[in-house]
Amino acid sequence: MLGSHPAPLSTLMDAIAGHQAIAAGQIVLEDRVLNGLPPEHRGIGLMSARDPLFGHLDVRGNVAFGLRARKRPAGEQQARVDHVMALMGLDGLGSRAVADLDTHYRARVKLARLVAFGPRVVLLDDPLAGLDAEAARSFTRLIARLGTAQEMAVILATARREDALNLACPIALFEGSQWLQTGTAPQLLDRPGDERVARAFGDANLLRGAITQLENDVAIVHLATGGTMEALAMPGLTEGALCTLCIRPDRIAPLFPSARGSLHDDQDGTLQAQLADSAHLGDHVRLRFRLADGTEVTAHRPPLAAQTGLTAGRPALLAWQPNHAMAFPIRAEVE
Repeated sequence: MLGSHPAPLSTLMDAIAGHQAIAAGQIVLEDRVLNGLPPEHRGIGLMSARDPLFGHLDVRGNVAFGLRARKRPAGEQQARVDHVMALMGLDGLGSRAVADLDTHYRARVKLARLVAFGPRVVLLDDPLAGLDAEAARSFTRLIARLGTAQEMAVILATARREDALNLACPIALFEGSQWLQTGTAPQLLDRPGDERVARAFGDANLLRGAITQLENDVAIVHLATGGTMEALAMPGLTEGALCTLCIRPDRIAPLFPSARGSLHDDQDGTLQAQLADSAHLGDHVRLRFRLADGTEVTAHRPPLAAQTGLTAGRPALLAWQPNHAMAFPIRAEVE
């Protein structure tokens, strides 16, 4: 679950786990309705920053806590704790005080404590918060192995797109407390349900305009900023309707004519712009352009394709292939 704000996702996870009452609807796990069941009878485990480790117990004691609370036989407890500690990379740390562990290993102990009692579903509420980049990558690999190794479903809630992408699994995208769309990363990038998904997941530029012509699945759009561009027509569009044209930064091809006189107002399929600034971000160069009415458009180019002389105020033409942009009905019209 990827959201613009972490708090609504935390509330949703609390509701699924049984710590938060729901006003309507059902929570169903394998055809079993969970509404009204206490958390301990749902077969669901929740890991969040609100659940601290127990300082008076060592690592092994923390991992075994859930099993002891459920009064599992001593032999079962020992075998299960040994197995889970090995799975979590905690071998040799059983007698350590949790206060002596770094943030990464404290997170592993919390996850091990949760997995030990064998829930059918594991809910992870922003578990990568506070981890450095290398620890976050290591913990993400651990999460990815968990579902297969333990035959359990794992649901991660995060406000960072990179965390969701690293798991390479279906993503439910939220805007605040509103669910927008669920799909794989390619589906959310290439077939977003509306402009909110295109903006939230693909960082798309949003340009308002009107449909002047529809040809099969291609819309001819006269933009409010000036200029006529083409885009794939999404369902619900009609000629004359207002629309939002969405174009991702990596799909824009900026052209820098050698002389200002080479820019013409009648060049359909291009937008006149001026370069506002540029920044080399390692894997790409971000170019920020300003259109005639002040609208800003961002483009991304590979570092090797970046040109010299990218000075502010340089005139440019922005272009893209029709199938790289999408035109959506204005949402008020759809509703």
